[in-house]
Amino acid sequence: MELAEAIERSRVNDVFLRKGPRTPQPGSLALTGHHLIFSPAVDAATAARSPNAHVDELWLLHSAVDRVASEAISRDNPSKGGLLTLKCKNFMMCVFEISKLDDCEAVARSIETLSNLNDVRLEYPFFYRCSFTVLDDGWTAFDAEQEFARLQVRSDAWRLSFVNKDFRVCPSYPEAVIVPKGIGDDYLRSSASFREDGRFPVLSYYHRDTRSSILRCSQPLVGPNGRRSKEDEAILNSLLGAAAKGYIIDTRSLNAANSARSRGGGSEPKQNYSRWSYVHRPVPRWKELHDALSKLVEACNDSSASSDRWLSKLGGCGWLQAVADTLTCACVVAQCVDREGETEVPVIVHGAEGTDSTLLVTSLSTLLLDADARTVRGFEGLIEREWIAAGHPFWLRCAHGAYATGAITGPFEAPTFLLFLDCVWQVYQQFPCSFEFTEEFLIFLFEHAYASEFGSFLGNCEKEKAEYGIKKSTVSLWSFVNNPDVLQKFFNALYEPNESPLWPCVAPQSIMLWERLFLRWQRDWTHADGAQATVMQWKSREKELQSKVLVMRRQLVELSKEAQLYQQTQLINSLQVSDH
Repeated sequence: MELAEAIERSRVNDVFLRKGPRTPQPGSLALTGHHLIFSPAVDAATAARSPNAHVDELWLLHSAVDRVASEAISRDNPSKGGLLTLKCKNFMMCVFEISKLDDCEAVARSIETLSNLNDVRLEYPFFYRCSFTVLDDGWTAFDAEQEFARLQVRSDAWRLSFVNKDFRVCPSYPEAVIVPKGIGDDYLRSSASFREDGRFPVLSYYHRDTRSSILRCSQPLVGPNGRRSKEDEAILNSLLGAAAKGYIIDTRSLNAANSARSRGGGSEPKQNYSRWSYVHRPVPRWKELHDALSKLVEACNDSSASSDRWLSKLGGCGWLQAVADTLTCACVVAQCVDREGETEVPVIVHGAEGTDSTLLVTSLSTLLLDADARTVRGFEGLIEREWIAAGHPFWLRCAHGAYATGAITGPFEAPTFLLFLDCVWQVYQQFPCSFEFTEEFLIFLFEHAYASEFGSFLGNCEKEKAEYGIKKSTVSLWSFVNNPDVLQKFFNALYEPNESPLWPCVAPQSIMLWERLFLRWQRDWTHADGAQATVMQWKSREKELQSKVLVMRRQLVELSKEAQLYQQTQLINSLQVSDH
């Protein structure tokens, strides 16, 4: 399919922007293969002064559009034109008044087609031409070999396995994974045949302070007949010391795990995994999250709701409860790793498929335990390792947002990654000085997960990235973020390195609505952003002065040493003179 074939009207004049990120104003619309462009009308005087001026144009990726609607301004009089409504995946709404109803409907059909492309290779990242100098290639910034090299400094109990070379064992895993050192590849293959979709246990995080580890996998395929795998049991038992016990954290409820057994899944039988304690900490299924988000966004857009109705909708949507449940489970995992005494305590985390709630919990528990994961670079590595490379199906989950469901991808869509970012924001709110980045960075990542000019979130796994040539033909998001001019926008001036684990409060009173995200388009944030910018500027200035003070103190110490040395030299010289 040629993208140009889907464009029924390449340009429409006599357009009025009724609602959107700009003030209401007249202008024109233009459609390209990947963008809708609204150009405000330019008066004659401005046009004469600057013939090539582009006055505050609005560029919107088609892939950022969640739902398209077209209707006549007046049903009784279609000649008055039509209203084009675009509901976007970042919750923004744009309403355009178009003078001709035919043009309005043609533009709507074009955007509907271009915003629902079923071929990854037609997406904008394959056509984007990098407008900045790549100083740090994001595609090579994070890889398993580098991660393993850092791990070897801390522990020699692990090895780097290439059992999944060419993605032959597990299609959703990367080619290189970190596994227990004493386990051979044959055991890994046997374990893969016992785990859903071949997701055998791999290392997620190693805690240096207690020498404990977090591993992730998918549910065992026990089934109604009680199937077992001695190789899988050997892998898990190899993690245990002579007298140690481990924890298996199941992100499903006990009932859900039991019902999965009738469908071929289930949980590890206690008689075969007797040295492991089994804990159920339910995290909402990804299928439940889409409804929760839709209800939340609907409540946020209801400006006529009374206080009681607003609070009722907010509590009833289920989103804040999902945040609380997810954080609770992550805290349990972190406590098992950090607070279970001096002995090594391995923790296995899995749900069903191992690509949603499992990654939620392992990435959040790592964030709580690892201070490096709370830096910009470390957080990028966490997302790359625990989400992108770990096989979270971004292409399916982020095909639509809160306003729509896809005809093909609908059953697989879910805001799992957004839930992760919301949980991170909750921790950030409670520990604002322990994060090197701001909430602006989290919102930036949310938007790029759903629509982007970069290829980091394209595809569902590393295998698809290789098949479509994504890493060869697109630019990595991290290449953009790590550009110094961009990076400084996301730095948190309040940041003070904190090596201690973070223990957030998960009580209902502590879980808040992320207003800057969910009420982003309903409020005027100019004054709040201005105040925040002022605080950050003064804090940055304070840090600059502190750095200068440290430099001056070092200089003072050096000068004091030189003065003492000079005095000693003078004293020696005077004594020598007196002797003569």
